Amino acid sequence: MKALLKWGLYLLSALFVLIAGLLIYIQNAWNRTFDVPLDETFQVVLTPEAVENGRYLVYGPAHCAYCHAAKDLWPALDAGEYVPLSGGYYWDFEIGRITSPNLTPDPETGIGDYTDAELKRALRANVSQKGRALFPLMDFHQISDQDIHDIIAYIRSQPPVVNEVADNQFNLLGKAIMSFGIGPVDWGMDAPRYRPAGGDLITYGAYLANNVTACMACHTKRDLKDGSYIGERFAGGFPMQSSEPGMVYVTPNITPDPETGIMFGWTEDAFVHRFLAGRVYADSPMPWAAYARMTDEDLRAIYAYLMSLEPVRNDIGPIYTAAK
Repeated sequence: MKALLKWGLYLLSALFVLIAGLLIYIQNAWNRTFDVPLDETFQVVLTPEAVENGRYLVYGPAHCAYCHAAKDLWPALDAGEYVPLSGGYYWDFEIGRITSPNLTPDPETGIGDYTDAELKRALRANVSQKGRALFPLMDFHQISDQDIHDIIAYIRSQPPVVNEVADNQFNLLGKAIMSFGIGPVDWGMDAPRYRPAGGDLITYGAYLANNVTACMACHTKRDLKDGSYIGERFAGGFPMQSSEPGMVYVTPNITPDPETGIMFGWTEDAFVHRFLAGRVYADSPMPWAAYARMTDEDLRAIYAYLMSLEPVRNDIGPIYTAAK
């Protein structure tokens, strides 16, 4: 009996040491840095054409403003205004609170001291100026060099806004995930230099839906702990926070499935009209007003691509429902 107690104490001691070591590692590793090279040849030129296309992307299809502006500025965005990308919008996840950074060219609280190459690396490889992994909320890793150039050109052209944004606040689970699961996005460095020509609607629509407008990123079920995809692409089922306590929005299935796809039977004109009509739910997380600024060509290209997808049967239930 004494031998069993002795071995039991040894095992408990070993387990304690293992857990303590793991906790110490997580506290030191969650904010580790990565050696990801910079494309020093990447230089942004502020031509009128680049700035204008960048503005279109920021407030239209890429809807940067709806994440990089505080929630109280959304009514102004919905009204068609161009509010500063001063950050401060936040998401409360199981892993902690994620807050969007200030993207204005303020050197102290924004991205004014970032080089063009560092900004490109942040979008491509998910790595910050200091080499730390960024939490992967949006998939812009395969957006073209051309569009990255124009987005940065627009941001550089805007007046700086002093707005110190809180750092992300990770709990122990969040720090563990950042320690073991989140790192650079290697495949982002192989993105195209130019966006596809608009003549091939399906190819162009695929580029937009997968890399620019976040159709795939939002309309695919994801793990809220690390952002990874755990559902069929474009088949919906991703719960997104509501301002109403205890309620969530669940993204619908946008594959052309005749039974569970929300778009089944829509014509191209009906699709375009829906994007011009705005919100049905008052605090829907979908940035309808941003998409309403898109050109007909872009909207029709996305429609053509979505209609070309393989139908996926996935009944997501009510779109606005109680959180589970």
